[in-house]
Amino acid sequence: MRLSTEQLERLSERVFKVLKASEYAGFDYTTDERVEERVLDAIMSVLEDDTKTEDRLAREAERLVQQQQHIAKASGKSVEDLVQEVKERLAKAKRVTLGDGPDRSDLLAEKVFRNVWKVEGIDFFAEDQRVTNCIARAIHRFRHDDDRLIDAVEKITTRRAGEVEPYTPAWCSLYDKALSEARVKIAAAGGVLPKTEAKLPTESVGNT
Repeated sequence: MRLSTEQLERLSERVFKVLKASEYAGFDYTTDERVEERVLDAIMSVLEDDTKTEDRLAREAERLVQQQQHIAKASGKSVEDLVQEVKERLAKAKRVTLGDGPDRSDLLAEKVFRNVWKVEGIDFFAEDQRVTNCIARAIHRFRHDDDRLIDAVEKITTRRAGEVEPYTPAWCSLYDKALSEARVKIAAAGGVLPKTEAKLPTESVGNT
């Protein structure tokens, strides 16, 4: 799913919060009092570049389909389906990972880690792989769902969590459970997201 600029900004903020709460990274404000802002910008830059790459593939696929309209008509497929097929073939040829699966999250996490590493004033207190995995889980967790669902589940999780700090590993575990419950309710409703948060999972202590 293609994310808007606003969605990318929110995703960047959530990834940053998870990274900070993980305690895998520390910030030296004496080196740069704006270090957190620069880390957030570094995350956003990677996510924006990824979206721009997908946009370029889509435009190239559209041009190729338009140039071969006689073939497109003979195929009996819709233009949208043909563009998607060409886009996927181009991505494979150019070794670009598409979709919302874990492979894309892993690739983005590696790029985010390398970009964040360049920021002055940030130190890491864990192995590179652990930090990358943390970032990948955050990207995958928050990237591909409806924003309304994410917002609602975050509120539910924070209420359930009590004194547990948001975006810490413990909070994220509760978030994953609440998200799973929400998806079950949505599936039972025919795949339609409820208009009100009240129709999502209850926040009783017994559910934690």
